[in-house]
Amino acid sequence: MAVDDPAAAAELLSVVGYYRLSGYWYPYRRQLGQRQRADQFIGGTNFSTVVRLYDADRRLKLQVLDAVERVEIALRVMIGFTLGKRGAYAHLDRANLDGQFTQANGARRSRYDDWIAKVLDAQRRSSEDFVVHFQTKYDGRLPVWVVTEILDFGSTAHLYRGLKAADRTAIARELDIVDGLGHGNGHTLGNWLRVLNYVRNICAHHSRLWNRHMVNKIGARQLATIPELRHLSAPEVSHHRIYSTLCVLAFLLHRMGEDDWASEVRELVTVEIPACGRSLSEMGFPARWEECWPWM
Repeated sequence: MAVDDPAAAAELLSVVGYYRLSGYWYPYRRQLGQRQRADQFIGGTNFSTVVRLYDADRRLKLQVLDAVERVEIALRVMIGFTLGKRGAYAHLDRANLDGQFTQANGARRSRYDDWIAKVLDAQRRSSEDFVVHFQTKYDGRLPVWVVTEILDFGSTAHLYRGLKAADRTAIARELDIVDGLGHGNGHTLGNWLRVLNYVRNICAHHSRLWNRHMVNKIGARQLATIPELRHLSAPEVSHHRIYSTLCVLAFLLHRMGEDDWASEVRELVTVEIPACGRSLSEMGFPARWEECWPWM
């Protein structure tokens, strides 16, 4: 690999780390077989190109975190409003939630027990003014629309999956996530939230996102009923890469009235990834994806 400025390269490695950056230069190594690479690089590989790819992935992760934050805040409001219709303290009454969520399995605690324990711990540790206000002026219980404001994304997604089916359906329908009959598809939204929480953790821990194999992936079965995402149900689209998740984020942000994000992501990947000699197919982008990419 050519290194034009060894001193600058050494300085960068001292703050980024050899092994972190090696994940980005790995695909530039000569291929020996289907799953094996040589120690030698492909001719013409330059250290600056690897750094540019690393920086493109860093910028992509920042954009994904920005999108997930917007989705998380909107979801908090929707859950608080929907569950709040059942009562200010609906989250404290198991009858307001799905039975599979609240039912214990033998000696094992229910998922609700685990969830409420985290909520109460977050409430005790919170220094937010509105939490202190409720604890000092009232009996310390927080209404559900206040509780949702202290939940992290994982706990918010967990609560969504614990709602009654009618409430999950209502929220999904509001976001135009529908099944073949036009009814809200709460199962699909639950899958999306699980994937978004997984992707959020990848980005927050500064792991590689660009060509990552997604352990938690977008389910393809119900996507054909959503016009903007119908192309994701095609068999040639791999959901083990980030492309389908980017489409889902663009769809959700569009439903929330925010369309700039999709065009910004499009500009980033179409400029930076090819400039590094890489193919968008490594991120799961299918052929002719430009015709399908939502809200250009």
